[in-house]
Amino acid sequence: MAKRRLQLKNIARISGRIAGVLLAIVLVIALMLWSTGALKAKITPGSLPVKTGKPFKGATATAAVQSISENLSAVGTISPIAPVILTPRIVGRIVFSRLTAGTKVQKGQVLVRLDSAQLKAQLAQTAAAVLLAKAQLRQAIIDQKRDKSLLATGDVTTATMDVANTAVASDQANLAHALAEMQAAHAVLGYATIRSTINGIVMQKYVSVGDTVMPGQMLAKLYDPRKLQLSAVVRESLASDLHLGEKMSVRLEALHATVQARIRQIVPRVNAQSRSFIVKAAAKFPAGVWPGMYGNLIIPTGSHKVLVVPQGAIEHIGQLDLVTLVVHGQLVRQTVQPGRHIGSMREILSGVVAGQRLVLASRETQVPNSQSHISNATAPEGQRP
Repeated sequence: MAKRRLQLKNIARISGRIAGVLLAIVLVIALMLWSTGALKAKITPGSLPVKTGKPFKGATATAAVQSISENLSAVGTISPIAPVILTPRIVGRIVFSRLTAGTKVQKGQVLVRLDSAQLKAQLAQTAAAVLLAKAQLRQAIIDQKRDKSLLATGDVTTATMDVANTAVASDQANLAHALAEMQAAHAVLGYATIRSTINGIVMQKYVSVGDTVMPGQMLAKLYDPRKLQLSAVVRESLASDLHLGEKMSVRLEALHATVQARIRQIVPRVNAQSRSFIVKAAAKFPAGVWPGMYGNLIIPTGSHKVLVVPQGAIEHIGQLDLVTLVVHGQLVRQTVQPGRHIGSMREILSGVVAGQRLVLASRETQVPNSQSHISNATAPEGQRP
């Protein structure tokens, strides 16, 4: 009997413990449900009636449909339209150079001088030859005049007179030849001084002082900063819709700038398998643009309509994007899903329809959470949100 009584006491004690644990679990679950609001009454979105009272008269805007352009970008490189290649016309050793990449040069400015000592000596030789030819011609003319007087008196024969005339003609030819050689020597001496042919910038140099250069060898490359172009690779399907002279936009990411350009050339690429074209668009690029920089050729591909609202009408609270609608003169909160930024406007993907009035957010017009409700409906103004 005592053993039976002891068993009953143990069972009662264990049952009490289990009941206590279960009660604690129930209390914890109830507390969690209460803290998450699960035990509170739910309000279906859009189910609250519009509050009546003093109509709102603050600043508002209307959700509107706007047409925006769709564009594709073709990456390209800035290059000179007509770069100037600086080359010598004679063999020589460089004794002076003003070539430094990135420096500005003026038209007619001396950039390179070659050793001209031998050329000056050749010019002096030709000048001496001219003086000799002139002296010989003067003497021949004197002899011609004398023989002409003697021929009149019969002291010389006609043959002697013919020799005198031939000597004058020969010396005239010698003088002309000497003058031509002097002019050629003077011109060659001028080739020893190489000048800039444009107002531009040294893009790249290839020689230095002391180098011996040959005719046609590249000394430097110059370009005019006012004559630049963007060369972009465009696939065939897009290039077929482009035309010479067409205006396009060029985006320069490094400068955060966009300039207007005009297509000046559309040429096939060397590799025909790429099925693409090189489109060259010339523009007046801003200061700070250098050959070799990259840019994007913006190619319009069409347009479509989107719903937009002013950026100032959207409030960000927690994880929600909200707008405040004006419905029958009263304010109602509405959750929205914003999209792209379009200038000062913002695309709205859902939550608002065209024609609805929205409050432009400000300290005076913001609605306290305790005085408004959030709705997910998309009914136009005049209907329940």
